[in-house]
Amino acid sequence: MIFESRYPSVSPRDVSITERVFEGLDTRGDDVVLVDGPTGQKVTANALKDRIKRFAGGLVQSGYSGKTVAIMSTNHVDYPVVFHGTAYAGGTISTANPTYTAKELNYQLTDSGASLLVTHPAFIDTAREAIKGTGVRQIVTLGHDENIPVSEAAPLDAFLGAPRKEQAPVDLDDDVVVLPYSSGTTGLPKGVMLTHRNLVTNVDQSLGAIEIQPGEWTVAFLP
Repeated sequence: MIFESRYPSVSPRDVSITERVFEGLDTRGDDVVLVDGPTGQKVTANALKDRIKRFAGGLVQSGYSGKTVAIMSTNHVDYPVVFHGTAYAGGTISTANPTYTAKELNYQLTDSGASLLVTHPAFIDTAREAIKGTGVRQIVTLGHDENIPVSEAAPLDAFLGAPRKEQAPVDLDDDVVVLPYSSGTTGLPKGVMLTHRNLVTNVDQSLGAIEIQPGEWTVAFLP
């Protein structure tokens, strides 16, 4: 017996995950699309798209285009900026658990081949220790902490560059865009390779099954 979904089939589309997100942002303009719960900071669709492009530009200007960028942070309004900016610059984003010890993070940085680490200022001590012996050349922090020398970790706003105008060339089926790591319950954590095609199809699958109405808000309790 063949069981079929009650939802319509999703046809693969030839766009990157960031281009797919931009399709939605382009219809929202000055609408608020992100709100930081603790601070009340609001981010509009236009502002989010601009920061994504500027982070991608910063990656290109600093020599990280097409490289692996690791991010270890709690939830933050600039988390999607780093995620999609890396994808837009043709790179791979490796997401790390913010509760990791320096040893655990060091393993992921080494195994993923990360060149840049983005983290929250609260984790700077862990980050300093974790990058030792890895290929990470620089640390960028989400937000500015005057106790952290800029020579040691650049605030995100200082790292941003000229907006990248177009998606960097990528192979939608084969290029890994996100490399999260498993929990390691049966050994060391392992990288899970997800392509642009994987993510775009999953977005379209979700939108086909979830009826999101204008004006509704979603609580994002995880990055």
